[in-house]
Amino acid sequence: MSVGLKEIAELVGVSVSTVSRALRDDPRVNRKTKERIVSIARNMNYLPNQAAKSLITKRTMTIGLVLPNLRSFMHDIFDGLESVCSPAGYNILLGVSDNDPAKELRELKLLLEKRVDGLILFYVGGIFNQASIRFLNNVSVPIVLLDRYIPRSRFDFVVSDNRNGSRILVEHLVSKGKEKIAFITQKEDATAIKERMDGFLDGVLKCRTRLHPEYLACETMPKMENGYECTRRLMNLDDPPQAIVGCTGDVTLGVVKYLIEHPELEGKITVSGFDDFDFLSFLKIPVTTVAQKTGEMGRQAATILLERLYGDPAGQRRVFLETVLVER
Repeated sequence: MSVGLKEIAELVGVSVSTVSRALRDDPRVNRKTKERIVSIARNMNYLPNQAAKSLITKRTMTIGLVLPNLRSFMHDIFDGLESVCSPAGYNILLGVSDNDPAKELRELKLLLEKRVDGLILFYVGGIFNQASIRFLNNVSVPIVLLDRYIPRSRFDFVVSDNRNGSRILVEHLVSKGKEKIAFITQKEDATAIKERMDGFLDGVLKCRTRLHPEYLACETMPKMENGYECTRRLMNLDDPPQAIVGCTGDVTLGVVKYLIEHPELEGKITVSGFDDFDFLSFLKIPVTTVAQKTGEMGRQAATILLERLYGDPAGQRRVFLETVLVER
């Protein structure tokens, strides 16, 4: 059974309000009385009633976070968030959307019911999903978007500079003598996917290499299966590509899976993509990637949200983080 202010007040022989002031280090409480109250509270493992405290402060000191999954990419983001939130006294309540817009809305509603002070969201609702966008527009607490954003919206966001990263990757491949480059995208109305495609086209135009329409591939299936099936189709072309770029880590792994199953292609196809995982260094097939600064993404998103909670009235914050080319 937890001990409350009333029990401590009875032991010390003072009022409940005096105990409350003493535990807040209020200078109006006599020093010896304060020391005795604090000692008893510590010995009895007293824990403050956060619900009651929030009624006074109008803050729960909690931040709602919704991620699509809990894979290593998300761990790095979470670590970055925690490194800023924890020293500021904020706890993080986590929801997982499983890349499902309907579940994302349910998770957001649950967090808001818990009266979180603000929200950080890896948005999977899509830029054309009016139901999701209308819901977010009616949320009264500050929101910061991660990794992807909603064009023409008011929300602060922290994302990677996907377009520039994709362009640099194409330039790198061309510098290695790869003129015939394929790009595997996926059917998802996310800004990150669109900007990676735009960057790929920027790179092809800048390097003045030929754009083969049949090298722009996409299948209507899950991410890794999409990479696998598109690679099969590309390899069966009369003039197959020399290099394949996957628009996400999962898509790229689908490419690798196909090539591993077809050893006759070993050394003939250069594989590259987005998102860098530690295990890529151990694969038989080298994979050059565009790595995102995920920890920094989390840190900056948390910093912006805390500034909003402390009353920063500045206009929309739009942060594009530089990417890093990891050559293998």
